[in-house]
Amino acid sequence: MTTTTDETTATGTDGDQTIQLTERAAKEFQQVLKEKALPMDTAMRLSVKGGGCSGFEYQIDIERNGPDEFDVEALWHDVRLVVDMKSEFYLHGTTIDFNDSLMERGFTFKNPMSSGTCGCGSSFSI
Repeated sequence: MTTTTDETTATGTDGDQTIQLTERAAKEFQQVLKEKALPMDTAMRLSVKGGGCSGFEYQIDIERNGPDEFDVEALWHDVRLVVDMKSEFYLHGTTIDFNDSLMERGFTFKNPMSSGTCGCGSSFSI
């Protein structure tokens, strides 16, 4: 397990920038934890699953258990991110933000490895 706690540039084992969470996304996740009456140290689990119209889908879950030996963990704006190593490969360099506009509301992924996305932005291809 790799643990990183630098809120400016979390780095992976190879020294490259890994996944980032914006302050706006962190505040939204903390609000979800409050609404569900969960402890504030509950982690945000990120993963990539096969599927969607572009080949892969992003998934965000609430991680109530601790990370396992195959997880990468980082801390951003007091939110613990947990990602399995396989998903971290596809999410490497991704910034997760939160959009709250009149047209759409939800977490967004800016993934530099993505070669294409679907119209709704929830799936991508590499």
